Amino acid sequence: MQCNITRKNVIIGIILLILTILAFYLRMWPGFEANLNVISNVAMDDPMYNLRMVEQTVANFPHYAWFDPMTYYPQGQPQHWGPLFTLISAAACILVGATTRVDIASVCLFIPGIMAALMIPITYATVKLVSDWKSAIATAAFMTIVPGQYFFRSYYGYFDHHIGEVLFSTLFCLCYLYALVYCRKNPVQIEDKNTWKIPILLGLLCGFTYVLGLAIMPTMLVFALIVAIITPIWFMIQRYNHHLGASALVINTTTFIIAIIGFFSIGVNTSQLGMDFYSTGHPIAYGLIILGTWILFGFSYYLRKKSLISFVLAIIGVTILGIVLFALLFPSMFSYFLQNANAFFGQDIHWKTIQEARQWTIFDAWRTFNYSLFLFAGGILVLLRKFRREINPSYIFLLIWTGLILYATCEHIRYEYYMAVPIAMLSGIAVGSAIDLALPHKKQEQKATEQDQKRPAHSKSGSRKVQGTVHHQSRFTRGVGIIVLIIVAILSILFTMNAIADDKSLGIFQLNTDWWEACSWLENNTPDTGLDFYKIYNENSFHQPPESYGIMSWWDYGHIILELGDRLPNANPFQFGVDGENGAARFFVTTNESVASGIMDKLHTKYVMTDYEMDTDKFWAMATWDNPEIGAYPYQRSFILPDPDNPNTGQNIPFFVEPYYRTMVSRLHNFDGSMQEPNKVHYIQYMDPSSSHTSSPLIVNGSEVPYQVAEQLVKNDQNSLGSKFNSTLVNYVYTSPLSTVPALNHFRLVYESSTRASPDELPDVRYVKVFEYVPGAHLTGEGILEIPIITNTGRTFTYRQESVNGSFTLPYPTSAKVGDIQTLGPYKNEQTGKEYTVTEEQVQKEENIL
Repeated sequence: MQCNITRKNVIIGIILLILTILAFYLRMWPGFEANLNVISNVAMDDPMYNLRMVEQTVANFPHYAWFDPMTYYPQGQPQHWGPLFTLISAAACILVGATTRVDIASVCLFIPGIMAALMIPITYATVKLVSDWKSAIATAAFMTIVPGQYFFRSYYGYFDHHIGEVLFSTLFCLCYLYALVYCRKNPVQIEDKNTWKIPILLGLLCGFTYVLGLAIMPTMLVFALIVAIITPIWFMIQRYNHHLGASALVINTTTFIIAIIGFFSIGVNTSQLGMDFYSTGHPIAYGLIILGTWILFGFSYYLRKKSLISFVLAIIGVTILGIVLFALLFPSMFSYFLQNANAFFGQDIHWKTIQEARQWTIFDAWRTFNYSLFLFAGGILVLLRKFRREINPSYIFLLIWTGLILYATCEHIRYEYYMAVPIAMLSGIAVGSAIDLALPHKKQEQKATEQDQKRPAHSKSGSRKVQGTVHHQSRFTRGVGIIVLIIVAILSILFTMNAIADDKSLGIFQLNTDWWEACSWLENNTPDTGLDFYKIYNENSFHQPPESYGIMSWWDYGHIILELGDRLPNANPFQFGVDGENGAARFFVTTNESVASGIMDKLHTKYVMTDYEMDTDKFWAMATWDNPEIGAYPYQRSFILPDPDNPNTGQNIPFFVEPYYRTMVSRLHNFDGSMQEPNKVHYIQYMDPSSSHTSSPLIVNGSEVPYQVAEQLVKNDQNSLGSKFNSTLVNYVYTSPLSTVPALNHFRLVYESSTRASPDELPDVRYVKVFEYVPGAHLTGEGILEIPIITNTGRTFTYRQESVNGSFTLPYPTSAKVGDIQTLGPYKNEQTGKEYTVTEEQVQKEENIL
């Protein structure tokens, strides 16, 4: 018997080892491909900043930077990520002697794959506690291949702490589940101190693993919430089993005392109040869990002679009363916890502009998990059936874990990487239960046989009748079980095939080469900021050096500007520096250069970086951050264009309207800061939605005509169109304005990347552009000045500026090189033909040209 058990364990161990290696390889295979520069495989948002932090920590090991003055310039960024993921990665780099950026990246990109591989035995052990080895093996197999956010965020190139969050939170849940299972079999008796020892050790283990998760990310607090929810239910179950609930008292008290100690070991390193930072709200929350557990135990002890139903009603009542009293006695703290809960679980209009913060739809769920959702639902039913047969708190813990993470994922798709674990576990439980249902149970058959042998044989016919009934039921049950197993097997195979196909489709991460080029240029061709990339600065004593300056760009690009450009972004992917009067959104969306210049001055910013996506697909996000109430409506409007073949149907088409072309992002990226005059435009007549009863205005007439003709048509329509109709000018081409767009006086192009982003039939617009903010030289005069310019890519354009109130402000010197841009000759007045020369010194000192 012992030999069979050992053989089975060896086989299970081999299977787990194979799955662990496979989980690692499926994610890390790009790292084994020949690659001369591993940096090109690093994703350009959070992974890029994680790499920056590891470089900094390697140089200062084991110290961790809780404040970064080189992002969110000029304020600097308080750090809300925990130190553990960075310290693990930095330690691995030091261990193998990696000190250069390329070597550090070469080591770091394997860390997520290792953590994903460790998830295989951890999830196996977790499911083994609530089910059997078959369910646990199935779980490990699903965990190996489960696609979506979990796979993506543990893939080679996505060097981020999210996989660490999943790893250590699951490890904590494993330890807490083990404590539940142990205490169910060996409940703590208050009067017997010997029963305290192991639960205290288990509490210490739970607390230690919780602190590990907390040291990765403050969002570990969600798993403390799971404990807070399970605790009153655990008390009820313990009372059902005729115990007072001392097990919950010992486990929770020990766990969260360690959590409080661990929190202060990590440290309160920020003045931020949000619980997404390491704020004092954390130890307060842990203290409330301990206090709540003691109150529950007190009620359990006081009501020990009362019935179970009396205790349950008392628990429900005291929970509601406790929440009400807490809200009344500590309103500010109650509001604080509600605001933080809403920040984690709730929605904000800005979140829809962030890909990972938008809501998780049914379509998203099916696209990621597809057929496993049926297995997932089956696993929930299996757990509920198990709980109905056996009142076990571990089943409820797993269901609460699943429910809370499911809710969080529905609110923010990013938490799909957490959701992968319950999906895999419950799917595995469904598979294991289907196997049990289909296969004969030797122990049960043996037991039934023994009972038949003990049963007195009154008559042959009676004996045959009983045996026949037993065999009939067994065949029917096994028949149903086999059908269920076949369905589950088909679902598992379909899910596995789809998952592997999705996993393979990721290919190899490729850093945007245009941004890489632009950031490299920035590092080598712009003034030093006076800050040490590797130095750790103290937030309380830090002051930006006088030679420092910021780089204005959209928040998506803040980390790559810092890591590869060694320059100081005003906004970053933490969404710092985005909204408000001086935010990046206001800068790029404003149609007033003086407003933009004011922002540049207040933030002491010297350069602006734009790209093709900011100008097109990401424009609506910038407009939403600038003004959530109206969003992109003033700049982009949708009209319904009827189908000529079927006028009762139509297509909703977005068009640019006049203000769009005057926004800073359009004037910079589309027109290089030069004056632009309209050519052909689309003149349309439309019916308002209130009259057309459509979702958007309905186009009833329109044509593409020269601007002057279209302008006159709109004027004529003011008196001729009926009350149900309007007319306007629109365009769907981002380089074709609807009125004269004035030149920018203080911004000049200094670099553009090599890739052409615009189609051949449109003006040549490059993917990334860099502009310098300058005072500009002053010239008195009338008319339009122009100067020919050739860029570093060989593209030529003419910078044109029309005088305003009898003067010009000129950003370019003549016959000179600024950055990698060359001006070709002097400024020339289009009307008079007079030429003017301007020096760089005159531009920088804002001098008057005589």
